[in-house]
Amino acid sequence: MARGDRPNVLVVEDSPAVRLSVAGYLEGRGCNVTEAENGRVGIRALGRCNFDLIVTDVLMPEVDGIELIKAARTLQPEVKILAMSGGAPNMPAGYLLKMTRMFNADEIIYKPFLNEELGAAVDRLLDRPL
Repeated sequence: MARGDRPNVLVVEDSPAVRLSVAGYLEGRGCNVTEAENGRVGIRALGRCNFDLIVTDVLMPEVDGIELIKAARTLQPEVKILAMSGGAPNMPAGYLLKMTRMFNADEIIYKPFLNEELGAAVDRLLDRPL
């Protein structure tokens, strides 16, 4: 881990409220957080910085979470990935999150979630309590 042993986390989420909430929670737990509003911006961030963890939404405009996960597995194969989704009108969250598993997301979380659920998933993926 870089920068004083603080984990570098990329949060990719198109909803500003959710992105700010997740980023703020993780920063409060000692993470260095980079934010991206969609997968295209997230992939650019992967080219500039090494991350310990990516927390990504699945359904996003321009480039979705599945494309981001595929790119991350090429650019940074060791990065841990937490996929999150609340689903869509014609696509339940369970289906979307199963798809992320096919593309090697390490863990999934269903929206809405509690901060404690997010924290527990991040702790498991980083293999240490924050």
